[in-house]
Amino acid sequence: MRTARRISQVLFFLLFLWLFLITRYPYEHGIASDWFLRLSPLSPLFLFIKDLQLHWFLWPALIILALTLFLGRFFCGWICPLGTLIDLSSKIVKSPDNRSSAKLQNVRFVKFALLAGFVLLAIMGVHWWGYFDPLSIFNRALTVVFYPFATFLIEPALLGLADIAPLETPAYWLYDHFKWYVMPENQAHYQQVVWIALFIFLILAAEKISRRFWCRYLCPAGALLGFLSQFRFYERLVGEQCPVCNKCVTDCKMNAIPQDDVGRTSKVECIECFNCGEVCPENIKAITYRWRWRPYHTSVDYSRRQFLGTTAASIAALGLLSVNLKDRSQTGRQVRPPGALPEDDFRDRCIRCLECVRVCASNGACLQPSGIQTSIDDLWLPIANMRQGYCEYNCNLCTQVCPTDALLPLTLEQKKKTPIGLAHFDKNLCIPYDRHEDCLVCEEHCPTLDKAIKFDVRDYTDPQTGITRKVKYPYVVKELCIGCGICVYKCPLVGEPGIFVTTNNQLRLVNIS
Repeated sequence: MRTARRISQVLFFLLFLWLFLITRYPYEHGIASDWFLRLSPLSPLFLFIKDLQLHWFLWPALIILALTLFLGRFFCGWICPLGTLIDLSSKIVKSPDNRSSAKLQNVRFVKFALLAGFVLLAIMGVHWWGYFDPLSIFNRALTVVFYPFATFLIEPALLGLADIAPLETPAYWLYDHFKWYVMPENQAHYQQVVWIALFIFLILAAEKISRRFWCRYLCPAGALLGFLSQFRFYERLVGEQCPVCNKCVTDCKMNAIPQDDVGRTSKVECIECFNCGEVCPENIKAITYRWRWRPYHTSVDYSRRQFLGTTAASIAALGLLSVNLKDRSQTGRQVRPPGALPEDDFRDRCIRCLECVRVCASNGACLQPSGIQTSIDDLWLPIANMRQGYCEYNCNLCTQVCPTDALLPLTLEQKKKTPIGLAHFDKNLCIPYDRHEDCLVCEEHCPTLDKAIKFDVRDYTDPQTGITRKVKYPYVVKELCIGCGICVYKCPLVGEPGIFVTTNNQLRLVNIS
């Protein structure tokens, strides 16, 4: 069974990577690449708290939750790509065995405290759970850290190999396939890369303290699945021939087997890794796995006092967030992707997975993970940085890949009619206003059929020469501008552009009609 589990881990990991790679323009394969993100066990719970209804588009997660009642935390051991990455990290850093990390057993409650805290905050209208969702963490790191770093290294390496005469042909063959299947777009660059890299690095580096440190002590998804696993029907059974060698205790990924009673298993912690059965002496094989319709119960390591402490901490966090002064000057620059729900609903639904940022990088490349601008929950929300990219007029891909429908799935025609902001000229910088010279770049690139940027042709008399000439002064027609930002991106000025986009005139939808 351990071999089957490892094969499952590899296959699901490769499936996640494949879905990630096909999440790019032109996105014509007919496969919903976000369905793996819809496996998140946390999504149905927190969206139910928000909307008081069950969302059936999260059917993959609902299947996971239903099977957990019978199989236990199989998702953590067999499917979760973050768990697989953690296992790989454990091999690299050589995690200590369970004897060395036994002293940490009394902090298992932390993951349940995090889950309870996120639930309490969600009830009070604050949704921070996406930061700790394992699939969101993995996709966020893959988008901003692992994939850009890998492509940054691989592309010049292949071109370098091509300069070596004997390797030229195979190197260019590899390079062509790399550009076709892995990175057909330009090299991606992202904001917040250091902080997102630090976040995933800490999760992986914690393996030096204990195996599956994240899964044992911090993961709220694991806490939810553990809560549902208390009475699971598929059990580990230990026969009377067991010599109590404690090999199963030592080799358990989750330290779910108590040293003083190897015949029992913490159903809340066990992730069905089946290491125990593999290390049981061959001539004894005292461990088997069977269905039992009268299962024993394993209690959750979370006391009433700890819950009261979690409640107090949640109220304190809510209070601090409520009294935080938001910078109104920054709020007007927080341009969201097309199809975004009204701001409060968008913040509640967005899990910061950055799937929209990933697909945008293959086309206009304006979406970036946000930093903290007005409050802490700005962190890693998708935001349009029009100086680094633009919202491609003939693209609606970001609206097609959101796993929680924080971005409504707009058709291309609907997207073209949905303004995300409004362009404004900075007359202190714009060339025609500042230098009284013609500049047509913004108008030339405006993609709307009826140009949203037009010209007011006026006479200008040079005060030094006295010569009068006609100058085209650009202006924006509010009713035509969709806020795509290509004018900002193409502005020829170095540094600050002569035009910028604000959230004025944005259309935030609550449904698609």
